[in-house]
Amino acid sequence: MAKREAIGEAYFLIKEKGYKPSEIYLDVGFENLSHFSYTFKDAFGVAPSRV
Repeated sequence: MAKREAIGEAYFLIKEKGYKPSEIYLDVGFENLSHFSYTFKDAFGVAPSRV
């Protein structure tokens, strides 16, 4: 899964399904929660924990 797709999927899972970032970062292709959070914030302008 491309990172752009992965971040979009992560946004959906967090916003619409109520998952926590720590529950889904591996499922969307990231090996590190910090890198996932950085990439998410870069894409959406907000930390995944704030969605």
